[in-house]
Amino acid sequence: MNTDDRFYTWNGMPVDHREWVNELSIHGWKCRLDTSQFGPSRLNIARAGQALISSVEAAWFAVSPGSPHPSAAWNEERLIVQVVKSGVLFIEQLGQTSEVGPGDVVVLDPQRRFTEAFRETTRMSVLSIPKSSLRERGLPDRLPMLLRPNPALADVDAVRGLVLYLASLSDRASESILSRLGEQCIDLMEVLVDDRADPAMHRSVAANTLLAKRHIARHLADPDLNAERIAAELNMSRSTLERVLRASGLSVMSYVWSLRLERAAQRLVSDTSHGAIKKILFQCGFSNHAHFSRAFKAHYGMTPREYAAEHKEARSATMQQTPRHNVAGMGPS
Repeated sequence: MNTDDRFYTWNGMPVDHREWVNELSIHGWKCRLDTSQFGPSRLNIARAGQALISSVEAAWFAVSPGSPHPSAAWNEERLIVQVVKSGVLFIEQLGQTSEVGPGDVVVLDPQRRFTEAFRETTRMSVLSIPKSSLRERGLPDRLPMLLRPNPALADVDAVRGLVLYLASLSDRASESILSRLGEQCIDLMEVLVDDRADPAMHRSVAANTLLAKRHIARHLADPDLNAERIAAELNMSRSTLERVLRASGLSVMSYVWSLRLERAAQRLVSDTSHGAIKKILFQCGFSNHAHFSRAFKAHYGMTPREYAAEHKEARSATMQQTPRHNVAGMGPS
């Protein structure tokens, strides 16, 4: 490996690349170094009460949670708050890549798989909070995917500033002060993870409902469509998405499947060509013929083929009963 070990520093001490990877493993990260590029990587970590606060400078490697190390931090179940100061952080999760730049805030749940890539020198402050401390405060402690609180909101900006301030004091302030500031950060996590901090909550319920239904209708053909992706693409939390669709009397995915079946039924009536059923099931987001047939029969009381045949007969009967018109469009005199 051509990795230049001069670039790695852990809590002020130079380490080689193996020690760097091992330290990250102890703290719950699986690390993959980019051996074709080099850049400075430093990490200083301190305890702040129940929380851990870190100042990070990272370049040319990728990390993901889930280290097999027996003392990995994720054994304690934590949420991670990251505030980018400079550079760019790329986060890949559920097939989507988010670009996080200077001033941005992101909240991550290590129990939901993701990968972070540092493709240039990136500096950030990181707050690691035990989920138990969030549960004690009645706050959400599990995230379906990354959250990106809006830093333009004054409350989010205030919490971001506090995290940056805590990180700046981590190697200078007393243990007592760090502990008290860490507890304040945990108290204020409500701003970052609660629905009231969700930008979607500033829209009316009717507007959110319309946005959600439009988005679902446009993406019905995607077999991988799920509640987490819908919420993320609409910039709302999953709980907000569930709430706005509750008026329909269905959960998010129940609504998706209901709409898929409705669209399939419409197309079965209009398209009776050979092979239409197979084509329609894929157009409506089903990936399995047997699943489609079972779901359709449970909803409509007949198989897709029976449904198409019945409506074809009904349409033929209607056409036979319709009086023929002459070329001029006038009925018989």
